[in-house]
Amino acid sequence: MRTKLSGALAFLAFCLLLIGCSVAASAQSVAMATDVAGTVTSGGKSVSILSEIPADARVELAAGARLVAVYLQAGDEYAFTGPAQVQFRAPEPQVLSGAKPQKRASPLGKGVAVKPVTVAQGAFVMRSGRNAARIKLLTLSGTKALSASPEFRWEEVESGTQYRFELTDETGKSLLETTVKGSLLSLPPSVQLREGGNYMWELSARLSDGRRYLSTGDFGVATADVRARAESMRPPTGSPVSQRVAYAAWLEDMELRDEARKYWKTLAAERPDDAKLKSLAGE
Repeated sequence: MRTKLSGALAFLAFCLLLIGCSVAASAQSVAMATDVAGTVTSGGKSVSILSEIPADARVELAAGARLVAVYLQAGDEYAFTGPAQVQFRAPEPQVLSGAKPQKRASPLGKGVAVKPVTVAQGAFVMRSGRNAARIKLLTLSGTKALSASPEFRWEEVESGTQYRFELTDETGKSLLETTVKGSLLSLPPSVQLREGGNYMWELSARLSDGRRYLSTGDFGVATADVRARAESMRPPTGSPVSQRVAYAAWLEDMELRDEARKYWKTLAAERPDDAKLKSLAGE
């Protein structure tokens, strides 16, 4: 009797696992919004730039509204205008009512997939000692740099403060120790960073009242291949919002967050009411 009961429980657990997998698969995102204007909703919730669209989700566009969405796997881009109702099926969207969409190839190029962007992230990664206040690092912290000669930027804690700067490689070897005033340091020609290498920098300062400030940031340098891809896909000046959003999303996926933030800042200025863009811009 106990054996039969155990077998029944095991079968029930297996069935529940299959159901869970089926639900997860049905809720998997198939597309991401890369531009939204006007009222666009899905399931009673607003769709905005960077919103993920699950498989079989029904999206409604009010009159005059516009939605540009890119399919995550194929990379194909679809532009819709309202009024319209669209169901986002796995292979391609199905228009239930309204005008047919304009279909375009991937804004990033053939074979380049787009991945969703995690919006709920800290714009600046900082670490400091227990007994020191933090200096806000503006670049090169939790990111990869496109250039092998990047600029280190931070927010001054007090005008005229002198900072101690140290750069070390992944083995702990010190590459540069110096003092600097202001909020910017460029590496001297004698310091060459290695493509694909990982580094850490420490910035500290002692104010006139005795308070100590300290922060450290870690970063990597992109490989030549990633740098070449970034340059080849870079949107030209005047590119539409959807293309720049897709490119910034790719930069995030490549951990080129400082480079991506440049685009998020520009996009947030163009769409000041978009909270997601503001968060990614660090505002």
